[in-house]
Amino acid sequence: MPLGSDAHDGFTEPLLAARGMVKSFVGNRVLSEIDLAVLPGEVHAVVGENGAGKSTLIKIFAGVYQPDAGEIRVGGVPCRFRTPRDALAAGIVVIHQELSLAPDLTAEENIFLGRFPRTAISTVDRRDIRRRTRALFDQLAIEIKPDQRVGSLSIAQQQMVEIAKAISVNARILVLDEPTAVLDERRVAMLFGVIDRLRDQGLGIVFISHHLEEIFRIADRVTVLRDGRCTGSDRIDAIDQDWLVSRMIGRNFPQHIAHARTVGRPALEVSALSVPGHFTDVGFSVSQGEVVGLAGLVGAGRTEVAQAVVGLLRSSKGTIRVFGREVVIRGPDAAAQHGIAYVTEDRKAYGLLSNRPVRENLTISNLRRFTTAGILRLGSEAEYVRDMIRQLDVRLAGSQVEIRTLSGGNQQKVLIGRALTLAPRVLILDEPTRGVDIGAKQEIYELVERLVARGTAVLLISSEMEEILRLSDRIVVLRRGRVAATLMREEATESRIMKAAAVAS
Repeated sequence: MPLGSDAHDGFTEPLLAARGMVKSFVGNRVLSEIDLAVLPGEVHAVVGENGAGKSTLIKIFAGVYQPDAGEIRVGGVPCRFRTPRDALAAGIVVIHQELSLAPDLTAEENIFLGRFPRTAISTVDRRDIRRRTRALFDQLAIEIKPDQRVGSLSIAQQQMVEIAKAISVNARILVLDEPTAVLDERRVAMLFGVIDRLRDQGLGIVFISHHLEEIFRIADRVTVLRDGRCTGSDRIDAIDQDWLVSRMIGRNFPQHIAHARTVGRPALEVSALSVPGHFTDVGFSVSQGEVVGLAGLVGAGRTEVAQAVVGLLRSSKGTIRVFGREVVIRGPDAAAQHGIAYVTEDRKAYGLLSNRPVRENLTISNLRRFTTAGILRLGSEAEYVRDMIRQLDVRLAGSQVEIRTLSGGNQQKVLIGRALTLAPRVLILDEPTRGVDIGAKQEIYELVERLVARGTAVLLISSEMEEILRLSDRIVVLRRGRVAATLMREEATESRIMKAAAVAS
C-alpha cells in the first residue's frame, strides 16, 4: 500500500518526502515505487525483514546511492543527492548502527571534527567548542563531559554524541538505523528521552528497528517494506502488532510459545566464579533440557561470565563442573572437549569469517569431524553443510557464497550451526537474536526449543526482556557483577527482573 492521502492531512508540508523510489543492482530491483513522508516533529518508523530494502532506502537518503527513478523533496524543495555531502547540506543526517566516531578524540572534538571554530588569529577556539558542546548537551539533557574521550563512553553515550553532532550541523531530518541494537532497557529509555526532545523541537526522525515493541513506544507513524515494496503505512495508533507482522512477512506469524520441558541432571554447575574487574562469586547451574536466562543491565558482567566459562577470560577463583565432574577450561577448544559451545554476541567482530564461504563458516570449528588421516573429506563436509542449511532454513544461493552477502538472520543461523558441529551438551547463546528480523527470530526460538527437547542445556544471555521471559525456565539476574536474584519462570516478571538488575537490595 503506498503512502495514503492521510499521511499529513494536506496541511503540513513534510520535511522529507520520497515519491516513487526505484533502485536496482545488476538487474535486481531492490526498491519498487517506495513512497515515504516525514513531518516536522514526527517519528516515522520503517520496518521490514532483512532484505526488505530498508538499508538501500537509507543510503538513498544519505546520498550514498542515487535512485533510478523517483523524487526526494526536503521542505517541499526537490533535491538530488549525488554525494553524502549533498544530503548533509540539505539537513539529513544518518546515524548508522556502526558508529563513526573517533575513539581517541574527546566528545567535543568528535562533534566539531573537520569544522573547528577559529579565533581571530586562526587557532582552534577551544573555549567556543566547549561552550557550544555544553549547550548541545544541555539541549538534549545529555550527562556527558565534553572533554571525555569517546572510547571511554558506553555505546549509548556514544550514540548521544552522534546525535549532538547531528544537531550541531543543523539537521532537520535524523535517520536512526537500529539505534537500540546493543542497548539494555535503561539505556533505551535514555535514548527515547532524547528522541522525544528532538521531536518536540520539530525535527523529523526516521527510526529503523526490528523491535516491534519499540515501534509502538516511540513512533507516530510506521511504513512497512517487504521485498522492496511498501506493503503498508499508517499511524501507529491505528494499527496493532498483527497488522505489522502480516505486512512484514506476508502472512500471520504465530507467537512463539515455549513447550513443556523435561529437565534432566545438571549439565553445567558454576560456583563462586570470579574475574577481577568483571564479576564476583557468580554461581548458577543449567540442567539437561533446560534454558537458564542470564539477565542484567549492560556492564553487569553477563558476557564476561560466559567468556570465563569457556576460558576466554581467566578466573581468579571458583569452580566449574560439567555433569558433576570439576573441570579446568583454558579456552574454547578445551570447552568444546567438555561439550560446551559458545555463540558470541558480536558475530561480525568475533564470530564470522566475513569474506569466506558459508561452507567454511559452518564447519571450521570442528574440521576433525570431516578429516581422515589429516585429509579433509570434502564430500562428507559438503553433505553435512547441505543438511545443516536445510535444518536451519538458511536462505542463500549456495554454500560457496561469501557469508557477508547473507542477511543478518541467516548469518546468525550459520553461526549457531557452527556451534552445533561440536555436538554440544551445553550451548551458551549470547544475544542470539541481536540484529535479526522477526521471522528469523522466531526460527531461532524454535531451534532452541528443538535443541532443549533433545536434552541440550542452554545458557541464554539476552538484553531483550521478552526473549528472556519467553524462553527461560529460570532466570539469573546479575547486578554489578554479582548475582542479585534467581527467579523461576512462574515468578519472573519484567518488573521483578528490572528491580533486581537496577536497584540495590
